[in-house]
Amino acid sequence: MWYRCVAMCALACLCLGAYAQGEVKWLETEHDFGTFQEVNGKVSCVMRMVNSGDKPLVITRVQSSCGCTATEFTRDEVAPGDTARVTLTYNPKGRPGKFEKDVYVYTTGVPRRSQLSIKGKVIESPLEVDKRYPVAAGALRMENRVVPMGELKRSMRGSNASIAAYNVSPDTIVLFTQGSNAHVEIKALPDTVPPGDVAALLIHYRAKEAPLWGFNVDTLVVSAEPLHESITSQSGLARIYVMAQVLEDFDGMTPEQREKAPALHLTTDKVDCDRITQRQQHAVELHNTGHSDLLVRRVWCPEPAVKAVTVPDKVKKGKRAQVVLEVDPALIEGGMLNTTVTIMTNDPDSPVQQVRVVGLVAK
Repeated sequence: MWYRCVAMCALACLCLGAYAQGEVKWLETEHDFGTFQEVNGKVSCVMRMVNSGDKPLVITRVQSSCGCTATEFTRDEVAPGDTARVTLTYNPKGRPGKFEKDVYVYTTGVPRRSQLSIKGKVIESPLEVDKRYPVAAGALRMENRVVPMGELKRSMRGSNASIAAYNVSPDTIVLFTQGSNAHVEIKALPDTVPPGDVAALLIHYRAKEAPLWGFNVDTLVVSAEPLHESITSQSGLARIYVMAQVLEDFDGMTPEQREKAPALHLTTDKVDCDRITQRQQHAVELHNTGHSDLLVRRVWCPEPAVKAVTVPDKVKKGKRAQVVLEVDPALIEGGMLNTTVTIMTNDPDSPVQQVRVVGLVAK
């Protein structure tokens, strides 16, 4: 019977040895750095692990999911009841915005692998913000203030554009938007922007309702107000300029309709004012060589010294009419006039034609 007692004792020792092991118990597995400036450099945190088992353990390695996160850890044996540390350091350089990173810790205890997590939000350095978001409205920075919509047909249901906007302050800001005309809408999404977050200023343009044919410029206003009052609060506003070239849509015309369409012939493509001593007027003749009424949509000039004082609404087929231009030398800068007058009509082949206006102011 003695050999049975020896065998049972040996088995008991083996069982006790199998259950004696190091056990990993983390006092924290997550850390939130909150919002911080990129220029402040690296941020670090320490996470602690206790060996709650009855056998020593060792941290064999620590692996991060990104090269932006450096690690240091206790390399000595951790006796039962002792504490080990893992230090995680995040480098925010060139990494603006939110981040969430995982780190895996491998040990000889149980569990063999543990997951630690860090997160936070990085506010870009002022230099980078100035490059990417040069337009300021208080604490809100925008990537541009001019929105070119390009050429839009009157028949289009609507066109969209957007501007990225960035909150550079440590406080949440609230955005307010308004437009000058009903055909242009602007909306901030979201309208409440936490520190370091990006919002989109969404612009919707309805060409069908635009007030002018041809070139249109509309002014929109964006204002930013801090959610909390403090000495660092920054409120402000900025104007956004939306530009669009609104054109008539001739794409759906049949060959028969084009055959019967009006046709504009300009008797001249240049007005030479020669030496300008006082206000003078010049006529540009419009000749409708087509087969239906020519509708004059708009006549305009970007030069303030030149304006159209007489513009016919339409020119019947085979008939002629005049656009009268007035030149004011008092409004000519630099003493030299060199500009263009744009004439828009419903001529499907040449809906936009231009006349150059030149001259010198006589002293």
